[in-house]
Amino acid sequence: MLFRSISFGLFGYLLGLNAEKIEVLVLHDKLTGLYNRHYLIEHMEQLLALHKRYKKRSSLIMIDLDHFKRVNDLYGHIIGDQALKAVAECVRQHCRASDVLARHGGEEFIIICSDSNIQESRQLAEPIRESVEQLRSETLGFPGPQTVSIGAYELSSDEELSVDQLFSRVDKALYRAKEEGRNKVVISTQEQVEK
Repeated sequence: MLFRSISFGLFGYLLGLNAEKIEVLVLHDKLTGLYNRHYLIEHMEQLLALHKRYKKRSSLIMIDLDHFKRVNDLYGHIIGDQALKAVAECVRQHCRASDVLARHGGEEFIIICSDSNIQESRQLAEPIRESVEQLRSETLGFPGPQTVSIGAYELSSDEELSVDQLFSRVDKALYRAKEEGRNKVVISTQEQVEK
């Protein structure tokens, strides 16, 4: 019995020492250090609950690296990983303290802009697009340039959406940026979607 108590005590002590490391591993993307999709969805659910209660505008920005499969095919996945990390860091440097930046998957990133309208989101997205395009070979790991397409969607004060619906709307704005030639920012609002 004493041995079991000592074992549980030691386990608890070691778990406490490593709790922060465990939290980082669970909530962050291993490659980029950004929040991961799991954290993103949890945060989106909280944002939508607060939105429903307080009716504040918020925006979501989705960023996708253009022609990224070509980078992996031509230069290999190690260089592809280097480019992803470089872009993630570039995006992180432009985010405000109140923004939540996460790797959505593959070569997609999401920024949650609480209490921000679509014009404020555009003012954040456009410098990101320009800065990524300015990344050089020593940072990217290949000659570049690397460009991004960006979609942004404003969740208006009277709109009630699920996480999936919100992702779908920002994804449509991103898809429009891709259709319109890539390396651009396309914004969308409830009014535009409902036309």
